[in-house]
Amino acid sequence: MRKINNYGEVHSLLHEEECYTIGTNDGKEFRRVVYKGTRLLNGKSMMIFKTEDNSRLTINPSFHTFTIEEQPLPQPDDLNSRVDVYIQNKIKGNYNG
Repeated sequence: MRKINNYGEVHSLLHEEECYTIGTNDGKEFRRVVYKGTRLLNGKSMMIFKTEDNSRLTINPSFHTFTIEEQPLPQPDDLNSRVDVYIQNKIKGNYNG
C-alpha cells in the first residue's frame, strides 16, 4: 500500500482513461466514471472524470474519500442482459440447461 502525505497526491494513484467508482466525504458515490486527469481551479489541482452519459465530474481531492477500480467500459453485461443471452443461446441451440 502506498502512503499519501497530502490530498494533492491522490490523483497520482489514478491512471488516465481507467474506470473507477469514487466516493466523497459527504456520502456521495459516483459509479463507473473515467479518470481524465487533473486541472487547476483557483490554483488548486482538481480531479476530472467523465460519467457514462458524457457529463464532466470535477472532484476536489480534499473531499475524496475512496476509489474503487472498475472494469473498462462497456462490459458485456452492460450491452445484453443475462435473460437476453439465455434466449439467444436457446434459439441458436447453444443452451446446455
